[in-house]
Amino acid sequence: MRALAIVLCAACSAAPPGPGIDVDRAMAHVAALVQIGPRPGDSARSAAAADYITAQLAILHVVPERFAVGGVDLPAIELLGAVQRPARHVETVDPDLLVRFGPERGKALLVMAHYDTVPPSPGAVDNGCAVAVLLELARVLHDHPPAQPVILAFTANEEIGLVGSEALAARRADDVAFAIALDLIGGSGPLVINGASTLIGVSELRWLADAADRAGVALTAPPAHRVISRWWPQAERSDHGPFTRRGVPAVHFYDRGQDGERIDLAYHSSRDTLARVDRASLDEVGRLLRALVAVAPPRHAGDGFWLPVANVAIPRWPVFAVELALAVIALAALLATALRATRERGGAGLCAGLACYAVATAAASGVERFAAGAHPAPWLHGPLRAELAEAAIVLGGFVLATRLVARRWPWIGGTRYLVASAIPLVAIGGFWLATDALELAWVWLVPACAIALAPRLGRAGAIAVVAPLLPAALVLAPAQLREAAWNGFLPTAVPLAAWLAALLAPTVAAGVWWTRRRPRRGPLGTLVINLGCALAVASGVAVVVLSPPACSASKFQSFHLACEQVETWP
Repeated sequence: MRALAIVLCAACSAAPPGPGIDVDRAMAHVAALVQIGPRPGDSARSAAAADYITAQLAILHVVPERFAVGGVDLPAIELLGAVQRPARHVETVDPDLLVRFGPERGKALLVMAHYDTVPPSPGAVDNGCAVAVLLELARVLHDHPPAQPVILAFTANEEIGLVGSEALAARRADDVAFAIALDLIGGSGPLVINGASTLIGVSELRWLADAADRAGVALTAPPAHRVISRWWPQAERSDHGPFTRRGVPAVHFYDRGQDGERIDLAYHSSRDTLARVDRASLDEVGRLLRALVAVAPPRHAGDGFWLPVANVAIPRWPVFAVELALAVIALAALLATALRATRERGGAGLCAGLACYAVATAAASGVERFAAGAHPAPWLHGPLRAELAEAAIVLGGFVLATRLVARRWPWIGGTRYLVASAIPLVAIGGFWLATDALELAWVWLVPACAIALAPRLGRAGAIAVVAPLLPAALVLAPAQLREAAWNGFLPTAVPLAAWLAALLAPTVAAGVWWTRRRPRRGPLGTLVINLGCALAVASGVAVVVLSPPACSASKFQSFHLACEQVETWP
């Protein structure tokens, strides 16, 4: 898919941006930096990395400015009322290394890459690749000076709090028109934009998208990342963050993951070696930067929305208008359906169904917790298998529980189940809409609208059962769960069964409504359903109990998902 997207982008691109970077030379730079070894800030090896950068620039007869970082006051970072990082003062002797190309006057496009690493890591992907690309970009810009001012900055001590970029932003923000941080490029995952705050509007997004088209690069902005960056720009963890906080438009480019995942299990470890570098990724970033330096950053012209496809940005207001219309249609249709539901009386209804669903969810959670033992979330090592197994327990258990209740009371209230299916979708979609999280609101509002209109669609009303799977499929996608947990946004204390039950509840409720509309089955059909559900529950329990986690609880506590690379542990 990635290769196809690149081909399509290349096919629709305009004139090429000019000579690109030499990937072989870039790989040689990465190898040289890895050879130095781990480069923690203010160490002999970080100084060696700075000397290497200076020596490579000297070959071009370019002398970088050694920007003295010195003492830096790092601000506190708070997220949802919790302090993620307390304010503190840091002193560093490592300098930022700055090189300017193009006109001497005017605000510049700033491109940054930090040259330090965490202590155990040789830092190939984090962040030798970015340094290598910047060195190659310096060679290209020296030979082909840009029409706009461009500053390349090799920043110090990023790993302990963005120290070098904090100092640079504090003293040079007025000289910067747009800032780009390169961090974690060179992996095999897709190239994405991170950190796009509200300062990044439609004109800036189109500038990025147009450059990607000219370069033949597939560039995306993951919707969840976009929302987080707009809500909490102060929590950004790469060198663009200090510029965003000072009102300078800034973004972060990185390759989202490794080895077919959205995460890199070698992150901040001794396994971040040259062998993990993807040459095609380096070439992509080099082409994109070459296209960006060819055209000056635009003036801000209103808020923007990056569509969940490659290289497409539009104004934000049409998206808001469409999502608002979806919310209004869903609410109006839902109200009419709810009024009809009030006439259904005399038997086991919605409350009994909710109780049965809660019992099935509790049973699945109990099985999960029993099988987990001391491990906080063994299901993270195989999310799809665990999801299918626990969904079988929840859904099979729910049907069996309702059959037991039906032996005493007849079931009524099918329309109420439809209303119950739509209410949480409208509420969640409305919340995202009200908080300007348009990238997420449609995921809930589209199925809410489909469910609310289902009674008027005849046989096509079956869409009410399928539509609610959209948010469940996106949120519960195995790669999404692992990425959210890896980045600290998924609390592992919450059972997987609870996430499954919550996200599948609208589908289950809509399914009850649909089955209540169909002709009743005879005794044989009921027997088949009961036996099938019992088999589903038994199979789900067997899979959960008999699936050992990929690593022990103690190693998971120490290394999180990286513990899966067991062959590297002593």
